[in-house]
Amino acid sequence: MQMTTDAELVTNGLAHQVHHTKKQIESLEKALAHMPAAEDLQVKGTLLKTYASQIDGHHHFVELPDYRRPGQTLTIKLDVTKTIMANAEDYFRRYRKSKRGQATVQHNLETAHAALIQQHTRQAAFDPTNAVQVAELKRALIAENVIHTHVLHSSKVPEPAHPRRFYTHDHVLVEVGKNSYQNDQLTLHARKDYYWMHAGGEIPGSHVVIHSTTPSERTLQEAAALTAYYSKGRQLKRCPVDCLKVGQMRKPKGAKSGLVTFSGHARIITVTPDADLVRKLREPVDTDLNQ
Repeated sequence: MQMTTDAELVTNGLAHQVHHTKKQIESLEKALAHMPAAEDLQVKGTLLKTYASQIDGHHHFVELPDYRRPGQTLTIKLDVTKTIMANAEDYFRRYRKSKRGQATVQHNLETAHAALIQQHTRQAAFDPTNAVQVAELKRALIAENVIHTHVLHSSKVPEPAHPRRFYTHDHVLVEVGKNSYQNDQLTLHARKDYYWMHAGGEIPGSHVVIHSTTPSERTLQEAAALTAYYSKGRQLKRCPVDCLKVGQMRKPKGAKSGLVTFSGHARIITVTPDADLVRKLREPVDTDLNQ
């Protein structure tokens, strides 16, 4: 049986990563193209609200003057079981949802394009005859879950048995992902009514799940400090943290490990990353702050 060399493993891994990111970009672009035009939804809501007093009875649709195009009308579908004002509010609600969705998908698309540039650069710079570079890239690709450790026995790196675990002063369990694969597992398998956190402002970091449906303000603040500490915002004096329900999270089809989107409102909690607090809350079995 012919064994795959480390150089071949890395070469194939780099190519697979580029292919995966390209498919992710394609999927996000399709999602963006099929989203309803937010402006049209807003215009329809505005027109219904403006002309509500002039529309009698219940209709499946109405045609109203389109103020964006003088002399033209806009056909607006209606829910006959609702009033005109209720229909208008539905359009405004769909407009807000569409705006949020477009912003999230656009952000993920920009992130994927940036990742693709980095992956192409790394692929072009790779020298399969450089043993040091091969070893470094192999470790990096294993950590990124591109190379699976079972391919070569010598490549095996033990997966953490569980995410980092902490207990707040209110005795609430808070779990913090250690890598992108674990972030996915943590977010996608947690109870939908638990609370979820991630560093805000597009700061890369761990996914954090608070094992409580009604956490106290103290628990939220402590969990936010943990979230800030295990992010690229660790050196900031004040770091924003997004706080949502797990049920608001979604993983786009084809998205890479650790990439999720959300819907609805997110609370922003600004905290100071605090290493001392991390040590105090750490579960006894987890002793290394950087693990």
